Amino acid sequence: MDFFLIPKTLVSTPGGIACEFPDHRHERVSLRPAARLTAALGAFLVVSAAAADAGTVRGRMTYDGRVYALQHVYAWQAPLQDGELWIYLTDRLLPPEAARDDNRPGELAREKRFGGIKLIVSPVQPRLDDIRGVVYAPHDDGYAIDSFNFGPSWQELQIGNRRVSGKLSTNWMNWTLEAEFTAPVEGATGSVRTITGAAAQHPPHAVLFIAFEQVLVEGGLDLDAAGGYLTPARLAEMGARLQRFGAASFAEFQAGRRCGTPQGE
Repeated sequence: MDFFLIPKTLVSTPGGIACEFPDHRHERVSLRPAARLTAALGAFLVVSAAAADAGTVRGRMTYDGRVYALQHVYAWQAPLQDGELWIYLTDRLLPPEAARDDNRPGELAREKRFGGIKLIVSPVQPRLDDIRGVVYAPHDDGYAIDSFNFGPSWQELQIGNRRVSGKLSTNWMNWTLEAEFTAPVEGATGSVRTITGAAAQHPPHAVLFIAFEQVLVEGGLDLDAAGGYLTPARLAEMGARLQRFGAASFAEFQAGRRCGTPQGE
Protein backbone atom coordinates (compact mmCIF):
# COMPACT_ATOMS: atom_id res chain seq x y z
CA MET A 1 0.00 0.00 0.00
CA ASP A 2 1.34 3.40 -0.92
CA PHE A 3 0.84 6.31 1.46
CA PHE A 4 3.23 8.68 -0.33
CA LEU A 5 0.72 11.07 -1.76
CA ILE A 6 2.70 14.22 -2.50
CA PRO A 7 2.76 15.05 -6.25
CA LYS A 8 5.86 13.74 -7.98
CA THR A 9 7.73 16.88 -8.93
CA LEU A 10 10.56 16.05 -6.54
CA VAL A 11 13.09 13.78 -8.24
CA SER A 12 15.99 11.84 -6.82
CA THR A 13 19.42 12.55 -8.28
CA PRO A 14 22.76 10.82 -7.69
CA GLY A 15 24.01 13.74 -5.57
CA GLY A 16 20.82 14.74 -3.80
CA ILE A 17 17.35 15.97 -4.65
CA ALA A 18 15.68 18.65 -6.72
CA CYS A 19 12.55 20.49 -5.60
CA GLU A 20 10.02 22.99 -6.93
CA PHE A 21 9.50 26.26 -5.07
CA PRO A 22 6.74 28.88 -5.14
CA ASP A 23 9.05 31.20 -7.09
CA HIS A 24 9.52 28.41 -9.69
CA ARG A 25 13.28 28.13 -9.16
CA HIS A 26 14.78 24.69 -8.63
CA GLU A 27 17.82 23.71 -6.62
CA ARG A 28 19.76 20.50 -6.83
CA VAL A 29 21.11 19.91 -3.36
CA SER A 30 23.83 17.72 -1.86
CA LEU A 31 22.54 16.67 1.57
CA ARG A 32 23.62 14.73 4.62
CA PRO A 33 21.89 11.48 5.70
CA ALA A 34 18.92 13.23 7.29
CA ALA A 35 17.82 14.58 3.93
CA ARG A 36 18.77 11.43 2.06
CA LEU A 37 16.30 9.70 4.37
CA THR A 38 13.59 11.51 2.43
CA ALA A 39 14.70 9.87 -0.79
CA ALA A 40 14.50 6.49 0.95
CA LEU A 41 10.86 7.18 1.70
CA GLY A 42 10.13 7.83 -1.95
CA ALA A 43 7.82 10.77 -1.20
CA PHE A 44 7.48 13.77 -3.46
CA LEU A 45 6.72 17.40 -2.60
CA VAL A 46 5.38 20.18 -4.72
CA VAL A 47 4.62 23.78 -3.85
CA SER A 48 3.38 25.35 -7.03
CA ALA A 49 1.77 28.69 -7.74
CA ALA A 50 -1.56 28.67 -9.53
CA ALA A 51 -1.64 29.81 -13.10
CA ALA A 52 -2.57 33.44 -13.58
CA ASP A 53 -5.33 32.41 -16.00
CA ALA A 54 -6.67 29.46 -17.91
CA GLY A 55 -5.63 30.79 -21.29
CA THR A 56 -7.77 31.55 -24.33
CA VAL A 57 -8.22 29.90 -27.71
CA ARG A 58 -10.37 30.46 -30.74
CA GLY A 59 -10.59 28.34 -33.84
CA ARG A 60 -11.65 24.95 -35.05
CA MET A 61 -10.35 21.60 -36.18
CA THR A 62 -11.99 19.32 -38.75
CA TYR A 63 -11.36 15.62 -39.15
CA ASP A 64 -13.07 13.52 -41.82
CA GLY A 65 -15.59 16.32 -42.23
CA ARG A 66 -16.48 16.56 -38.54
CA VAL A 67 -15.97 19.98 -36.92
CA TYR A 68 -14.49 20.43 -33.45
CA ALA A 69 -14.93 23.95 -32.04
CA LEU A 70 -11.81 24.65 -29.94
CA GLN A 71 -12.67 26.18 -26.57
CA HIS A 72 -9.93 25.08 -24.17
CA VAL A 73 -6.14 25.35 -24.16
CA TYR A 74 -3.61 23.77 -21.82
CA ALA A 75 0.20 23.99 -22.05
CA TRP A 76 2.51 21.63 -20.18
CA GLN A 77 6.29 21.36 -19.92
CA ALA A 78 7.60 18.66 -17.62
CA PRO A 79 9.59 20.05 -14.65
CA LEU A 80 13.34 20.18 -15.19
CA GLN A 81 12.89 19.20 -18.84
CA ASP A 82 13.49 21.43 -21.84
CA GLY A 83 12.95 19.02 -24.72
CA GLU A 84 9.21 19.32 -25.36
CA LEU A 85 6.33 21.66 -24.66
CA TRP A 86 2.86 20.15 -25.11
CA ILE A 87 -0.03 22.40 -26.14
CA TYR A 88 -3.56 20.98 -26.14
CA LEU A 89 -6.37 22.71 -28.05
CA THR A 90 -9.65 20.92 -27.30
CA ASP A 91 -13.41 21.23 -27.67
CA ARG A 92 -14.08 20.11 -24.10
CA LEU A 93 -12.00 20.47 -20.96
CA LEU A 94 -9.11 18.03 -20.71
CA PRO A 95 -8.11 17.52 -17.04
CA PRO A 96 -4.55 18.77 -16.42
CA GLU A 97 -3.53 15.47 -14.82
CA ALA A 98 -4.57 13.69 -18.01
CA ALA A 99 -2.87 16.21 -20.29
CA ARG A 100 0.46 15.52 -18.53
CA ASP A 101 0.29 11.84 -19.42
CA ASP A 102 1.29 10.27 -22.73
CA ASN A 103 -1.56 7.75 -22.83
CA ARG A 104 -4.47 9.16 -20.85
CA PRO A 105 -5.68 11.64 -23.53
CA GLY A 106 -6.05 8.76 -25.98
CA GLU A 107 -8.11 6.83 -23.44
CA LEU A 108 -10.40 9.82 -22.87
CA ALA A 109 -10.76 10.30 -26.62
CA ARG A 110 -11.89 6.70 -26.94
CA GLU A 111 -14.53 7.46 -24.33
CA LYS A 112 -15.60 10.49 -26.41
CA ARG A 113 -14.72 12.85 -23.58
CA PHE A 114 -13.05 15.37 -25.86
CA GLY A 115 -11.74 16.06 -29.35
CA GLY A 116 -8.86 18.23 -30.40
CA ILE A 117 -5.14 18.34 -30.97
CA LYS A 118 -1.85 18.12 -29.11
CA LEU A 119 0.94 20.28 -30.51
CA ILE A 120 4.53 19.48 -29.58
CA VAL A 121 7.15 22.22 -29.88
CA SER A 122 10.62 22.95 -28.56
CA PRO A 123 10.43 25.41 -25.64
CA VAL A 124 14.09 26.37 -26.06
CA GLN A 125 14.35 26.89 -29.83
CA PRO A 126 10.81 27.07 -31.24
CA ARG A 127 10.60 27.21 -35.04
CA LEU A 128 7.73 28.13 -37.31
CA ASP A 129 8.56 25.17 -39.56
CA ASP A 130 8.40 22.69 -36.65
CA ILE A 131 4.86 21.37 -36.21
CA ARG A 132 4.20 17.91 -34.85
CA GLY A 133 1.78 16.29 -32.50
CA VAL A 134 -1.36 14.18 -32.22
CA VAL A 135 -4.94 14.59 -33.45
CA TYR A 136 -7.71 13.21 -31.21
CA ALA A 137 -10.97 12.78 -33.15
CA PRO A 138 -13.50 10.38 -31.58
CA HIS A 139 -16.15 8.83 -33.85
CA ASP A 140 -19.23 6.70 -33.32
CA ASP A 141 -17.34 3.62 -34.50
CA GLY A 142 -14.42 4.19 -32.12
CA TYR A 143 -11.95 7.03 -32.33
CA ALA A 144 -9.26 8.30 -34.64
CA ILE A 145 -5.81 9.25 -33.43
CA ASP A 146 -3.26 10.59 -35.89
CA SER A 147 0.34 11.44 -35.15
CA PHE A 148 1.92 13.99 -37.46
CA ASN A 149 5.28 15.61 -38.12
CA PHE A 150 5.35 18.19 -40.88
CA GLY A 151 5.42 21.94 -41.62
CA PRO A 152 5.45 24.83 -42.09
CA SER A 153 2.08 25.80 -40.63
CA TRP A 154 2.74 28.24 -37.79
CA GLN A 155 2.09 31.90 -38.54
CA GLU A 156 3.14 32.97 -35.03
CA LEU A 157 4.75 31.16 -32.11
CA GLN A 158 6.08 32.87 -28.99
CA ILE A 159 7.39 31.18 -25.84
CA GLY A 160 8.75 33.07 -22.83
CA ASN A 161 8.11 34.03 -19.21
CA ARG A 162 6.22 30.78 -18.63
CA ARG A 163 3.73 31.57 -21.36
CA VAL A 164 3.09 30.42 -24.93
CA SER A 165 1.02 31.98 -27.69
CA GLY A 166 0.57 31.06 -31.30
CA LYS A 167 -1.42 31.23 -34.50
CA LEU A 168 -1.51 28.47 -37.08
CA SER A 169 -3.38 27.24 -40.14
CA THR A 170 -3.04 23.68 -41.41
CA ASN A 171 -4.76 21.78 -44.21
CA TRP A 172 -3.46 18.23 -44.31
CA MET A 173 -5.02 15.14 -45.86
CA ASN A 174 -8.34 14.54 -44.07
CA TRP A 175 -8.04 17.20 -41.37
CA THR A 176 -7.64 20.95 -41.02
CA LEU A 177 -6.77 23.32 -38.20
CA GLU A 178 -7.32 27.06 -37.79
CA ALA A 179 -6.46 28.36 -34.33
CA GLU A 180 -5.10 31.25 -32.31
CA PHE A 181 -4.31 30.88 -28.60
CA THR A 182 -2.41 32.08 -25.57
CA ALA A 183 -1.84 30.15 -22.33
CA PRO A 184 0.35 29.92 -19.22
CA VAL A 185 2.88 27.09 -19.29
CA GLU A 186 2.32 24.73 -16.37
CA GLY A 187 5.08 22.61 -14.90
CA ALA A 188 8.00 24.56 -16.40
CA THR A 189 10.63 25.26 -13.78
CA GLY A 190 13.00 27.93 -14.98
CA SER A 191 16.62 27.76 -13.88
CA VAL A 192 18.38 24.94 -12.06
CA ARG A 193 21.41 25.50 -9.87
CA THR A 194 23.52 23.27 -7.63
CA ILE A 195 24.31 24.15 -4.01
CA THR A 196 26.78 22.22 -1.86
CA GLY A 197 28.48 22.42 1.51
CA ALA A 198 27.02 24.53 4.30
CA ALA A 199 24.41 26.09 2.04
CA ALA A 200 23.00 22.64 1.28
CA GLN A 201 22.62 21.42 4.85
CA HIS A 202 19.43 23.26 5.79
CA PRO A 203 17.76 24.65 2.66
CA PRO A 204 14.10 25.61 3.29
CA HIS A 205 12.66 22.93 1.01
CA ALA A 206 14.65 20.14 2.71
CA VAL A 207 13.55 21.33 6.16
CA LEU A 208 9.94 21.32 4.98
CA PHE A 209 10.32 17.91 3.39
CA ILE A 210 11.79 16.35 6.54
CA ALA A 211 9.05 17.93 8.67
CA PHE A 212 6.40 16.24 6.53
CA GLU A 213 8.27 12.97 6.76
CA GLN A 214 8.25 13.16 10.55
CA VAL A 215 4.50 13.74 10.57
CA LEU A 216 3.96 10.82 8.23
CA VAL A 217 6.29 8.24 9.78
CA GLU A 218 7.16 9.20 13.34
CA GLY A 219 3.82 10.43 14.62
CA GLY A 220 0.29 9.20 14.46
CA LEU A 221 -1.32 10.22 11.21
CA ASP A 222 -2.96 13.56 11.93
CA LEU A 223 -4.64 14.74 8.72
CA ASP A 224 -4.76 18.29 10.02
CA ALA A 225 -1.00 18.21 10.57
CA ALA A 226 -0.35 16.51 7.24
CA GLY A 227 -2.52 19.11 5.55
CA GLY A 228 0.18 21.70 6.15
CA TYR A 229 2.39 19.90 3.64
CA LEU A 230 -0.14 18.65 1.06
CA THR A 231 -2.29 20.14 -1.63
CA PRO A 232 -6.04 19.86 -0.88
CA ALA A 233 -6.42 17.20 -3.55
CA ARG A 234 -3.62 15.05 -2.08
CA LEU A 235 -4.99 15.51 1.43
CA ALA A 236 -8.40 14.29 0.26
CA GLU A 237 -6.76 11.33 -1.46
CA MET A 238 -4.89 10.45 1.73
CA GLY A 239 -8.12 10.54 3.72
CA ALA A 240 -9.82 8.29 1.18
CA ARG A 241 -6.96 5.79 1.33
CA LEU A 242 -7.14 5.68 5.11
CA GLN A 243 -10.86 4.95 4.96
CA ARG A 244 -10.29 2.24 2.39
CA PHE A 245 -7.34 0.44 4.00
CA GLY A 246 -7.86 1.31 7.66
CA ALA A 247 -5.71 2.67 10.46
CA ALA A 248 -4.19 -0.73 11.24
CA SER A 249 -2.72 -0.98 7.75
CA PHE A 250 -1.18 2.46 8.08
CA ALA A 251 0.29 1.57 11.49
CA GLU A 252 1.94 -1.46 9.87
CA PHE A 253 3.36 0.78 7.17
CA GLN A 254 4.74 3.19 9.83
CA ALA A 255 6.40 0.37 11.79
CA GLY A 256 8.12 -0.94 8.69
CA ARG A 257 9.40 2.52 7.76
CA ARG A 258 10.73 3.20 11.26
CA CYS A 259 12.76 -0.01 11.13
CA GLY A 260 14.03 0.61 7.62
CA THR A 261 14.80 4.32 7.88
CA PRO A 262 18.43 5.29 8.69
CA GLN A 263 18.71 7.40 11.80
CA GLY A 264 21.25 10.11 12.51
CA GLU A 265 22.19 13.67 11.74
